[in-house]
Amino acid sequence: MTDHADRLDIERLISRFFLFLDERRYGDLSALMSPDGVWHRQGKALRGPGDVTEAMKSRPGGATTRHLVTNFVIDVTDSTHAEATFYLAVFFHGADTPPKLPVPLELPRHISIFSAKFVRGASGWKVADLSEIPTFAK
Repeated sequence: MTDHADRLDIERLISRFFLFLDERRYGDLSALMSPDGVWHRQGKALRGPGDVTEAMKSRPGGATTRHLVTNFVIDVTDSTHAEATFYLAVFFHGADTPPKLPVPLELPRHISIFSAKFVRGASGWKVADLSEIPTFAK
């Protein structure tokens, strides 16, 4: 595979990760993690697909989110490792039960810069480490 194709695959993985989070496709989301991958989320280190799946069970049932991901910078360091940085803006609407769309639009909850590491295994690229630094917060 070429460096360009690897970068596109990783960009798609990142986009799918947040799409699956927004769409509550938690099994698909967890499958994007490497077995020992770590997602640093809300002050906790979620280790591997099992921790991610378990953490997703606590998400509010009526919450509507949209994660807008931009400014990808992806470096493939060798045939099985890559790193990326990207910006992410999170829109959030809280409710007790799933609302009828569209929900009221508010400012983004926060805008962050993410750092990520990826490993390639038999089934393709997976998240090895994912962390964020909030830059703007509401």
